[in-house]
Amino acid sequence: MNRLEPGVWVTSKELFSPESLSRMIDRLDRINAGRAYIQVVGRGDSYYSSALLPPAEELVQPFDALRKAIAEASGKTFQISAWMNVNLVWGFERRRPLSAVHIVNRHPEWITVDENGTSMLDYSSSNLEEVFGPYVDPGVAGVREFTEEIASEISNYDIEEVHLDFIRYPFRSFGFNPIALAEYRDWLNEEGLSNGTDSFDRFRIDAVTRQVSMISETVRSKGKKLSCAVYDDYSERAVHERLQPWLEWLENGLIDAAVVMAYGKEPEEVISRVKNIRSLHGSLNDIRIGLGAFNYASRWDEFIELIKQVRELEPDEVTLFALSSVDDELCGRLRALQEEVR
Repeated sequence: MNRLEPGVWVTSKELFSPESLSRMIDRLDRINAGRAYIQVVGRGDSYYSSALLPPAEELVQPFDALRKAIAEASGKTFQISAWMNVNLVWGFERRRPLSAVHIVNRHPEWITVDENGTSMLDYSSSNLEEVFGPYVDPGVAGVREFTEEIASEISNYDIEEVHLDFIRYPFRSFGFNPIALAEYRDWLNEEGLSNGTDSFDRFRIDAVTRQVSMISETVRSKGKKLSCAVYDDYSERAVHERLQPWLEWLENGLIDAAVVMAYGKEPEEVISRVKNIRSLHGSLNDIRIGLGAFNYASRWDEFIELIKQVRELEPDEVTLFALSSVDDELCGRLRALQEEVR
C-alpha cells in the first residue's frame, strides 16, 4: 500500500486517563496518521475490559481505554490495531503485581528460565537488548492457550487488526522452564530426534510459531487481521537470538503483515537492513517498516529524508515509534511531506 500517512505506535502511557487518551486521538489526527497501534496489553495487564487480565495499575481511574479510543477515532482517517505485548509480562526492579490474578502471581511456574536454572522472576535487571522484564515461556502449552485467549478478547472489539509484540523468547539463553523441558522431551519423541542444540532451537522456534498460529486462527475467525512487531536483522537478531522466524510466518500466511523494528540511529544502517529484508522476501509486500523517531529528535531533516528513502523501497507502510516522540516540529514536517508527495 505504501501509505503516505504513517502508522504510529502508541504506548500505554497515552492511555492512563480519559483526558490523555483524548489528547492522543487529537495528535494522531494532526499528523494525519494512517494507522494507530494502540497498546492495550502492557505487562500482563489490560487497558480494556478483560476477564483474563487485571486492569493496569497505572490507570488513573477504571475505564475501557480501547473502547473509548475506538469511539473517539470514529470518523478519523486512521485504522486501529490493538497492540498486545505477548510474552513480556512484567518489569525488572519492580515489586510483584498487586493483583492476585496477574499471571506473575497466578502462574509463576510459567515464567521462562535461563540455562542456569534461574527463573526470570529472580532477575533484578538484564543487560540483554530489549529484555525489559520477565517473560512467560511459549514452550509451555498453558502459556500458548492463555495468550490465544487474550487475543480472542481483543478481537471482539471493532478494530481492524490485532498487533503482537514480544512474540519471541527474550534471548536464546532462555527457554529452560521445567514444564517446557518436559514438553520438549515429548516433542523429541514425536519428531524422532535426539537431544541437542539444533533440536532445542527447533523446538523453541516451533513453540513460538504454534503460539502465532493459534492466535492467528482465533483472530481471523473473528474477521480481524494479524500483524507482528519483528526484528530487522532476520538471520541473527530475529531467528538465532530470539527464535522468531517471522518471514516464515509471513510466507506461510500465519500473519497478514510484519512490522519491522528498523530503529537504527544511522540512516545508512536502516536502509541497508531494509534492502536485505526486501532481498530475502523478494519485495516489501505486507512488510511495514518501523522507524525509531526517538533516535532523531534533534535531526528531523535526516529523519524526513530517511522516510523518503524508505518509501522509495515500497514498503506496505512506514511506521513511527512512537507517538510520544512526534513533537510539533516533526508533526509539521510530516504534514508537509504528505502535501509534497501528493
